[in-house]
Amino acid sequence: MFKVCFIILKENRTLQLPGSTSTNPGISDLPVVPPVGMQITDVKTGVPYYVVKVQDVRQGTPGPSFLDYLAELEPRATVATPDEASKTTPEVAEAGTRSMQEKVVAYQQWTERYGHIRPHISADYQGHKFVAAGKRLMYSNTWKFVPDFLRDYIPTVFGKEWGDTEQAKPEAERHPVFQWRVEALRYMNTQSRKPDGSFEARPSGFLAAYMGFAFNLFAVEDNGGLDETLLRRLKHHEQFQGARHELFAEATCLRAGFRIEREDEKDPTKRHAEFTAVHITTGERFSVEAKSRHYAGVLGRPGSVQLPEKMSLTFGHLINDAIAKKPQYPLVIFVDTNLPFRTAQRLYAPQSVNPIVPPRYMLRLVERVRKDHSGVDPYAMLIFTNHPHHYSEPNELDPQRHVLAIISTTMGGTKLQALQALYWAVNLYGNIPNEFPPQ
Repeated sequence: MFKVCFIILKENRTLQLPGSTSTNPGISDLPVVPPVGMQITDVKTGVPYYVVKVQDVRQGTPGPSFLDYLAELEPRATVATPDEASKTTPEVAEAGTRSMQEKVVAYQQWTERYGHIRPHISADYQGHKFVAAGKRLMYSNTWKFVPDFLRDYIPTVFGKEWGDTEQAKPEAERHPVFQWRVEALRYMNTQSRKPDGSFEARPSGFLAAYMGFAFNLFAVEDNGGLDETLLRRLKHHEQFQGARHELFAEATCLRAGFRIEREDEKDPTKRHAEFTAVHITTGERFSVEAKSRHYAGVLGRPGSVQLPEKMSLTFGHLINDAIAKKPQYPLVIFVDTNLPFRTAQRLYAPQSVNPIVPPRYMLRLVERVRKDHSGVDPYAMLIFTNHPHHYSEPNELDPQRHVLAIISTTMGGTKLQALQALYWAVNLYGNIPNEFPPQ
């Protein structure tokens, strides 16, 4: 349900559902209805209550639209103290336990696969699928699966004017995202459909690029709020590469269980990190920088694409530029090496697997940065990634991605716990759900 849920009590109390920030008397701001059996705690007294009944109370005559339908139903949850709840019938208790267990398992499975971003909120009404993205509600009669929705999602964010402008350009001059979309649709049109209308095919590089970008964009809008400045940069042909990597860094932090706080970019007295990431579980704060290596002719950059053996493998200047901002909190630097697969394979391949010894080049790079800063790590964590989707040829399968993370030995305790969550989350990129969650 896309509305709040009223909590019915014998007397007015300030309640808060798990995950809710609302402490308004008798009301929760969660866009879901609590299941029977869920515990709700009075945040003022600490007294626990249990949901013993959930029902939709119709407030008027059914209207013709989906939004009218939502407005007419007021979900209400009746709660009771533990003693009162223990007197409910065995059927109610069993139903509550079963419902809670199913939801816990489903949430655990979602988190393991997609991280700490909320599952899609969707509903079916009169042949249309309604999907929420942050504060926006979209609908279509063609969205049976999540990839169907993601296919159409980017145009709703970038806007019709942007799309019409790119459509009018020669193919080679179009924005990278528009090129990915065209190639992805061409690729999918060559695949055979299953009886349910879905496709079952390994993704091409361009399809993986488009869907991965779309899911990152959705995750940020739906969970953190899409920054208008970042959106303008994403839509700009030549600024896209850096903005895309910043979007990846933000989506990764959200998946790792962080919330995003933006700095005041209007303050001219100092340089700013991309954003501050606050780990919700530990409360640890980190300044986050995202740096991407540019090459001529790649990801909207002017010039001709270089041969792989001619590409410069220098990344120290990106790290030093991030450090030079002198951020307020321990620094996490996301570095996009932006290389073709085979070149990246040589860069990322470990010297040894058992025991694991990081690549020689990366060790030299880290040592050089440490030496330039009086023998001390000037960062909390370096996260090197290589997502070479865009180096693919049309209809070529998506090449392998690479990840290498280095955590400073000065990090321990809850800081280390938060940084390990980041490393876990960075490997979730590319995991995209196929089915919408049950309503």
